[in-house]
Amino acid sequence: MDNFKLVNRDEIIDFINDHKGLLELIEKSYPLVRKYFPKYSNCLLYSIDPEIVNLEHIMLFINGDEKVYDEDCLRLKELENEIEKLKVSNCNVKPLLLVDI
Repeated sequence: MDNFKLVNRDEIIDFINDHKGLLELIEKSYPLVRKYFPKYSNCLLYSIDPEIVNLEHIMLFINGDEKVYDEDCLRLKELENEIEKLKVSNCNVKPLLLVDI
């Protein structure tokens, strides 16, 4: 997780510790993030959905450029597809990592 800025570090670490395989998914996702968004910074944020009870996840935010937002959205879809195809020890953690620009 050294490659990401951690917005709420303690909550992120607790959530990852509670979900075996999530750290592996995050670490395997990083090279893909760099592939699609090599010039952008990014961060991780633990988040609780305010509308759905007990829905928690890690948000991987990519700080994009408003001038090329449409192109970034297309690359984001490609990134999400590649993350979905990643081979990890626990596929059940994939819905716990959300990626956004």
